[in-house]
Amino acid sequence: MNLKKKEVFKNFMKKIYWKILLLIKNCPFNSCLYLRRFLCKNLFRKFGKNCFLTDLITITNPGNISLGDRVSIHQYSLLDATAEIRIGNKVAIGSHSSFITSSHNYDNQDVAIKDQGINSKGIEISDNVWIGSGVTVLQGVKIGKNSIIGAKSLVNKNVPENVIAVGVPCKILRNLK
Repeated sequence: MNLKKKEVFKNFMKKIYWKILLLIKNCPFNSCLYLRRFLCKNLFRKFGKNCFLTDLITITNPGNISLGDRVSIHQYSLLDATAEIRIGNKVAIGSHSSFITSSHNYDNQDVAIKDQGINSKGIEISDNVWIGSGVTVLQGVKIGKNSIIGAKSLVNKNVPENVIAVGVPCKILRNLK
């Protein structure tokens, strides 16, 4: 098989994997967990060892997502990867969390906002981070290692290492060291 045919076959298989992943999105059974892992390993840019993605997670552009080892992402979370989402090792993400890498342009008052296009910036979550339930992380944000983000927080700015940050917008509550 020549290089072009291999690439066409690889893209065809990714489309099949994507359709299967969409079909089993709502399946809570252990067998679906293992199938979800297999599919994500083939769709994501990187999929580390022992990752745990539960049912009911919404994913866009899986090729822009990199997960380290031992990442867990729980129900009803959204990974909107218009730009790259990089998640380090040993990261726990609570249910109903959202990672949004794009935003609408709005500078031209003479053009409807929805007609001005979007801009995108990646999100980076460092190692050993706990993101509580219902957290929203916006584009361009980096969360430092060993940090905790409290439930229902809106992370619109970088969060340093070794802190607990909470609120809307997210602010540092205290240092961990």
